[in-house]
Amino acid sequence: MAFRSSSQARVYAGILAAAAYARTAGASSVADMHDITTLADTAKAMLPGPNTSTFQVAGPLDADASANGQFDAFATQKDSGGTTPVTYMPLGTDGHAWLIDAIHTTFDTSASHSGTVDWSLDSQTDGIADMAGVILENNTTVTVDTNGTANNNGAGTTQGAAFHLHVTAYSGFTSDDIIVEGSTTGSFGGEETTIATFTQVTGVTSERVVVTGTVPRYLRVVDDVLGTGSVTRLVAVSRR
Repeated sequence: MAFRSSSQARVYAGILAAAAYARTAGASSVADMHDITTLADTAKAMLPGPNTSTFQVAGPLDADASANGQFDAFATQKDSGGTTPVTYMPLGTDGHAWLIDAIHTTFDTSASHSGTVDWSLDSQTDGIADMAGVILENNTTVTVDTNGTANNNGAGTTQGAAFHLHVTAYSGFTSDDIIVEGSTTGSFGGEETTIATFTQVTGVTSERVVVTGTVPRYLRVVDDVLGTGSVTRLVAVSRR
């Protein structure tokens, strides 16, 4: 058996590396069950319905009120009225990852006389739960044009994939064009193709891109930067 400490768990919510602020995090995937029991049945009969998933994270509240800080980032995500890419790695960055297209339903703060000021965030997944994720680039800082390390996912798929980008720090550059390339051989010697393209990065940001069709066995992240500076980003994929 290979158990792990929860200190290795990581969470990225939008532009925020949230594990630094969290005590607990968790995700669940469930299927709606429709009761089709009739008078003639002697036991319950159920019909599986749509799948759904939820996500929860909570911890101590950071007093820093600066732009893009913990409270500001979560409040902006909650008030956006849209979805936020959440990448949850319960076993750490080398374990499986959940790629959640999150609708933040509740953002709470609480205080007690004998404890810390705390926060909690609850989310509902929009669409299917992508639970077969891996990290292609782990919050890596880029300062020049970069071809990332090839990731071998064991086999390709014809069912598409979901990709997440979390840019947690950005400075100096005019822009960074980030794509994910695929290869059937892993050589990336000219036979590679573009599998996913993120919106041009000009600051801290996050994005979810879903593709259909064939996703090859090998993937890598490519950065094409303009100017002088640095960008720190995490890129994840969950094949379908």
